[in-house]
This record gives sequence, C-alpha cells and structure tokens, in this order.
Amino acid sequence: MAKATSPASGQRYGIRRVCQLWGVPRSSFYAAQAPAPDSALPAASPARRGPKPAITDAALLAAIRRDLQTSPWTGEGHRKVLCGRP
Repeated sequence: MAKATSPASGQRYGIRRVCQLWGVPRSSFYAAQAPAPDSALPAASPARRGPKPAITDAALLAAIRRDLQTSPWTGEGHRKVLCGRP
C-alpha cells in the first residue's frame, strides 16, 4: 500500500499515513525493513561488565556459607558477614 498512488494527487502514500491507517507504529515498519543481521559474524557472548573480581561468585558464596556455619551467632546480616566480625 505504501507504493500505491493517491487518485487525487497521483503521488505515493506516505509511510506515516499508511502506518496510521493500519494502526502500526512507524518504528515497527522501519524495523521490519531493516536488513537481517549477518549470520557469518559470531554472536558476542554476554560478558560481565566492570573490573574482574579477585574471587569468583561461587567461591564467595562458599566462603559465606562456611562463615555462617562456623559462626556462634545466628541471624547475622550481610554487613557482619562481609566484615567478618560478630
């Protein structure tokens, strides 16, 4: 329909008018017109942002659990566990 011409003016209908008639946002129209991503390029693996920590998450979790099991206190909060004091 975007390539059809108006009988009154002989000009093509605009994308805005066509999308308005269809009830579709123009961004959806342009997204459908965008070229497909090149499948030859390898997909970037999601990397963790920021500086690399000195200890992995799994090792940190194991250390926290070990600390909570050996502690004589119950109901310690994360600040006490992080600081290592009762």
